[in-house]
Parts: sequence; C-alpha cells; structure tokens
Amino acid sequence: MRFIKKLSSCILALSFSALILYADILSEFPAEIIMHQNESHSSTLGLGVSIRNIPDDVCVTSGNDTVTPLKTGTYDATLNVGSIPFKKVKINVSQPKSLYVSGQLIGIRIYNKGLIVTNLAPVLCQGVEISPAQKAGILPGDIILKINGQEVKSAEEVSSVITESTTLTLQRKNAIKTVKVTPVSDDNDGELKLGLWVRDSSAGVGTMTYINPENLTYGALGHGISDSDTGILFNVADGSIEKSMVISVQKGKKGSPGQISGSFSSAGEISGTVRKNCEAGLFGDVFPHSDLCGESYPIGVMSQVKTGDATILSTVDGDVKEYKIKILRTMPYGSASKGLSIEITDPELLDKTGGIVQGMSGSPIIQNGKLIGAVTHVLVNDPTRGYGIFIENMLSEAEKIK
Repeated sequence: MRFIKKLSSCILALSFSALILYADILSEFPAEIIMHQNESHSSTLGLGVSIRNIPDDVCVTSGNDTVTPLKTGTYDATLNVGSIPFKKVKINVSQPKSLYVSGQLIGIRIYNKGLIVTNLAPVLCQGVEISPAQKAGILPGDIILKINGQEVKSAEEVSSVITESTTLTLQRKNAIKTVKVTPVSDDNDGELKLGLWVRDSSAGVGTMTYINPENLTYGALGHGISDSDTGILFNVADGSIEKSMVISVQKGKKGSPGQISGSFSSAGEISGTVRKNCEAGLFGDVFPHSDLCGESYPIGVMSQVKTGDATILSTVDGDVKEYKIKILRTMPYGSASKGLSIEITDPELLDKTGGIVQGMSGSPIIQNGKLIGAVTHVLVNDPTRGYGIFIENMLSEAEKIK
C-alpha cells in the first residue's frame, strides 16, 4: 500500500510538471497570425492548438481545419486547446506577396559596434604575470565602446590610444559603465598592454534566402552571426556581402558538423550591405546583380506550411540546385530560428554533404510552389536533420529596419 501511495504521488508530480511545461509552451505561440486574402490556411497549429472565433464575415471555413480570408485587415481571434480558449491573437490578412528566391552562396563581412572582449590574458611585466584588465573587473563578453573618450573601431587601434592611466567605456549586456585600467609594459616588446584579447569583426560564407524586388533588400542565413568565443550576437556597425565560390565541401557526420569552404570574389566586388544581424538572420540592401537574383515565388506563411515533402535551394558545387527534404514538424511556439524540424532526403545532396553543413544556412525552403522558410541549424548527432525558420519571421525582422 505504501508503494502504491508513493507511485501515485510520483505520477501526480510528473503530471503536474508536464502540465506546467505544456502551459509554458502554449504561452510561446505567436500573438499575431498572418494570412493571405483568398488563400487557404490551416486553422490547426499543432499541440492540439487551433485558431478559432474569427469573425464570420472575414473568412470562409471549410470544416474545422481550413479557413480562407475574404478581406484584408486585422481581426481578433483566439487560440484554443480543443474547445477551450487560452490566448487572444490578431489575424493579419494581407495581399499575397512574392520574392526572388536565391540559394546563392555569399561571402559575408561584418564589423561590430565596439570591440568584444573575448578573453583575458596576463602580461609578463618585470618577470611577473599581471592582468590589468582582470584587476579592473573587466569580463569576457564586455564590449569596449571607447578608450579615453575616443571611439575604437578596430583591434589595431587599441595599442595606439591606451595611456599609462586608461579609461574604458564598456557595455555589459544592456548597461554602460566606465572602468579605469592601469596598463603595464610587456617585457617582450615594451608596449603598454591591458591584458585582454578583443575581436572587432567576422567573415565567412552563408546562403542568401531571398531578395525583395520592391526595395532591393535581402534576407540571408536565417540565424544571427555570433562571436565564436563569447556567443555574443554581433551588433552591426558596418558590413558587406560579396559573390562567393565553393572551394570544397567537408561532409557532415555524427558528432562533427561539415562545412562549405568558399572564396570571396577575386575582384572584391561588393554585392550589398549588411544593416541588421539578429536571431532571424542577416538583412541589408542588395545592389542590382543578375547572379544574385533567382526565380520569383509567392510567400507561404506559417498557417500554410504542412508536414511532408518540400525542397531547398542551395549551392554546394558551384550552381544553385534544388534538393528534396521532408518537413517533420512545424513549431510556431519555438524560437525564431527553429520553427521547422526538417530532414534531408535527397540522395545527391546526402552524397555530397552528408546532410546540412555550415554554409547552407539560409537555403530557401520551397513547398507547394511557395517560399515558406530557410534552413538554419543542423543536429550535431544527425547531420541529415536540422531546423528551419518560417519566412514570415525573417520578413518581420526585415520590416523593422529603419
């Protein structure tokens, strides 16, 4: 009897924990659902959640699973679990829109606003290792905005602006603080040093997702570019994209993600600017260039995405090609860059790359003739699987650029 009571208590505790977790997940469902006028949309979003209580004069309902908005505008509705409403949402009905879909490999250069402190390093001074930065309370992840009141834009500038009594203006998360540091002379070269390593920029290759022909802006990667040592998202001061060519492909395997190695245009031809770097990708202006424009596709929003067959456009051997994938799960409650669970099924791509590799991030995902998202991440223990972002999440961030 005592065992049964303990078992019952454990089951009750687990059930309560699961209920709390489910409630937390439900709270992450979007507060706005985008739909296109006169197009069919699913009213089911997964996890037993459905869109309900849309005004009768706004849409035509086909059974319980499909709705077709008849007029544009913003309308009130609810998200229900079964018949129980749990969250109010807005239905934003707009005219269908099309974008140029790319899949082109691009070279990316991005410069941060300030210098990211990546590590602290002792300086050998009079035979003793000293770390002035550590003594002053500086931490990896801090961003140096000014040195002695002067803005610094590159790591090379640091040695020329520090003095025997140096004042640093730092950003630590969302706070700005001033720190005084006393540099020491390095026994090796006699220069004054702070005892830290900094990074000012990043460069690499990725995939362009789309070009908006209305304003010649682009979206790429589907996830942000972060500093490799601290994980801090680069805050764009300046940046550019260039044409890039595939040099080699390292196949991915379990526990070891592969990657595409690419070279930037030998002519240094700038193809566009970088204006924003965020969780949903890289965004900026693109200069008119035939090599970077693809075929025009209508946008497929979240409520039109289905599990099942789809394709991606990617550059892994010189040209943009279409490859088969499967959408395993849609997750509108997930993070901005992980709304789709996907699997590479195309034998040709699996033979070339082993699945998803670094450099393929941003590869557009096509389903039923519509652009629905982009590849973002690979599962380290299974390179054939990974994640994607809904295209509307990318467009939402692009529209915030001033």
